[in-house]
Amino acid sequence: MNEEQLRKYAIHLYLEGKNPSSICIELCKSRAWFYKWLNRYEQLLGGDWYKEQSRAPKIVTSKISPEIERLVINIRNQLKNNKYAQIGAISIQWAMKKLGIEPPPIWTIDRILKRHNLTRHKQSPPKKKNDYPGVKYCNVQQMDLVGPRFIKNYGRCYSFNIIDIESHCVQVNPIKSKSTESIVNAIIRFWQTFGIPDFLQMDNEMSFRGSNRHPHSFNLLIRLALAHDVTPIFIPQGEPWRNGIIEKFNDTFERKLFRTQEFIDLDDLRQKALEFEDFHNQYYRYKAHNHHTPLDMFNRNKPVVLLDNNYQLPENIPLIDGNIILIRFIRSNRKLNIWGESFDVSKELVYSYVEAIISINAQALKVYQDNKLIQEFRYLTPVDWL
Repeated sequence: MNEEQLRKYAIHLYLEGKNPSSICIELCKSRAWFYKWLNRYEQLLGGDWYKEQSRAPKIVTSKISPEIERLVINIRNQLKNNKYAQIGAISIQWAMKKLGIEPPPIWTIDRILKRHNLTRHKQSPPKKKNDYPGVKYCNVQQMDLVGPRFIKNYGRCYSFNIIDIESHCVQVNPIKSKSTESIVNAIIRFWQTFGIPDFLQMDNEMSFRGSNRHPHSFNLLIRLALAHDVTPIFIPQGEPWRNGIIEKFNDTFERKLFRTQEFIDLDDLRQKALEFEDFHNQYYRYKAHNHHTPLDMFNRNKPVVLLDNNYQLPENIPLIDGNIILIRFIRSNRKLNIWGESFDVSKELVYSYVEAIISINAQALKVYQDNKLIQEFRYLTPVDWL
């Protein structure tokens, strides 16, 4: 399939209702590529929108004379015959100045050399092995805790923020403490509004996973996710940029909401947070989405699976099945750290990222590198099988 056919096929899949991220992964193309051709399709309905347009300037303001072009080539050949001489555009410029000739700009000399195949072709660097594995997932929501923050004459509080990667729709949830119950209620609100994802990505905050005393007994948040076929992803410890989209939004939250006004108490902050998230979702525009708003993108990506508005959180959610993904970087000590518990891994994993997948059904910890199973450890969890 050539490039034009790929463009047509991408828009065909989109018109059939397929998710843009899934299209990009299937075709091995970037989101910027997809939205460029979607925008071209919308602008030229019925036309040759899929064809490449000339990027040449409409007006050529100046053209190098044949005499100067020949001189550049001759000087380049003379410099090449001197084994100690440099032969780049700057050296050619200098040689022309010594001859009393005003040289053309560097970029013009470079174009002349390229036109006559007199440039050196740099070898492409080898493909990086073991790329960070967290970029391959689709239908992901990222979440994070901001805080503690302090309200004058009230005290300490936090904000639990969550964002949908496909649309950049967000919710901001000021909470009194980092309790798992508060966080779970905020997730439920988000899922009832913007849908249930396939993956929920977070850092290694204890409120998100459970306790250090009983690391295999997962908390209500993980149980809620697994019960709705959502796979939790925990980013590497000490690498907050791996949750980059929510981290960037947190900065916007700080600059546009928390630092711009004073709050009376937590209820006042909650009310203003609702106004801020509503404004963000309706009016903020992101370059990654071809300057469409989050709600525009949300409506484009429908249908989504929404959590029932009448959903009531049960007192206990059984742990039955599912996977939990932890992305970790293995250092020279060959230790895989799973929330304070260490596992000795193979030498071939040193200085690389791995996916450590806790399989509830298999009662095992499976270590993958580049989608290949490298090792497996016994990992018992208190399941609720019948």
